[in-house]
Amino acid sequence: MKHKLSSHELKKIGLSCLNVSLRRTTRLVTSYYDSILKPSGLRITQFTILVSIAHEEECSITDLAKLTDIDRTTLQRSLEILKREGLIRIEKKETGNVRNLFLTKKGESKLEEAVFLWEEAQNSITKSLGKPKFQETLKILSEVRKIPVLETEETV
Repeated sequence: MKHKLSSHELKKIGLSCLNVSLRRTTRLVTSYYDSILKPSGLRITQFTILVSIAHEEECSITDLAKLTDIDRTTLQRSLEILKREGLIRIEKKETGNVRNLFLTKKGESKLEEAVFLWEEAQNSITKSLGKPKFQETLKILSEVRKIPVLETEETV
């Protein structure tokens, strides 16, 4: 016979689950950054992709997937939107099946505009949390991403 979970047991799961807590926090933080970036026409996910492309000398889709930890299917959809909006171009290399990503002039301009807004969001959260706690949070999140049981053999 199945054991019916009590309200207390269910509440304990909700309050102690790292995944639940991270997802709730991520939704709030994402919503905040999206609201601040709204005047630029970018969402935080698009901003992150543009920053990553701009950062890399030669950025393939595979490199970008690894760099951003975005699964390839989701990444492909985002890249198509950015390409359609004229913010990036995708070029196939002469050999192999590698496609490199580049910001267009319009993409560079959009990124520069969005960086000022991102800095506003970043500064606001840093100030609200306090710089030491903000830095510690980033450190802890980095450590969580490196937990061996979370590492996967699969390539993104």
